[in-house]
Amino acid sequence: MTSSNPSLYDGFALYGSGVTLVTVRDDDVDQFFIAASVLTASVEPFSLAVAVGQHRIGLPAIMRGVPWAVSVLAVEHLPLVERLTGPTTRDERLAALIAAGAETSPEGPLWLPDALVSLWCRFSSVTPVHHQSLIVGDVTRGSVHREGLPLMRWNRQFTTACDAPSEVALHAG
Repeated sequence: MTSSNPSLYDGFALYGSGVTLVTVRDDDVDQFFIAASVLTASVEPFSLAVAVGQHRIGLPAIMRGVPWAVSVLAVEHLPLVERLTGPTTRDERLAALIAAGAETSPEGPLWLPDALVSLWCRFSSVTPVHHQSLIVGDVTRGSVHREGLPLMRWNRQFTTACDAPSEVALHAG
């Protein structure tokens, strides 16, 4: 929380975003993290941007050009996300990911075949932003797996758009 203006932190918490799994395989080691700050950076060619903590595992490999994958998660992935973001060891998180059906892609990184969408990327650029890095990756391949309700990050929790308070409820009080 910012000490100068805590209301900014509260305000940004109400900006909903989709939840994704970002993976990279470096020196035969699977590295992965949950990211909620992913956006389309370009459509010609198709590129996406991900906000990544500058000390996040996997960032050095991504910046060296190792292929990485982004799986857009569905509501059914909530138990997995809770395991991956909870107080567990790396080995426990990897076991949870494998138990959830993660597979090694031809490009190298793990991906979830039951994700809503998976995108494989190559590093394009990085912009440092305070303690984060905004990584832009050119999408080399994409796969739409199924329709479903996306998992969202909203108000410091994982939820769905259906569970977020409606506009009517927000103004009724």
